[in-house]
Amino acid sequence: MLKILDEKVLKTDDEIEELYKDCKYIYIIDSYEKLIEHSGYLYCVSTSNESYTELYRERNKLRDEGKICVVGGSYNNGGAIGVQYEYKAK
Repeated sequence: MLKILDEKVLKTDDEIEELYKDCKYIYIIDSYEKLIEHSGYLYCVSTSNESYTELYRERNKLRDEGKICVVGGSYNNGGAIGVQYEYKAK
């Protein structure tokens, strides 16, 4: 499910990830120079991979409006890119 929050309070990546574990999210920053600060205004949260496409539709819409967006977070379904499980030979 995609939740549109459009918050006006500045939050860090860590604060957002603490509030929304195992989710992906979009936050808006004022300028590219602010990118290194790892903080912004939380816009929306995708709580499952079923809403992944919606999340990127929102990102594209915001970009078309001239806003600078950062996509962060993880659904944590696998833990890392390309790592699904561990296999041990007998």
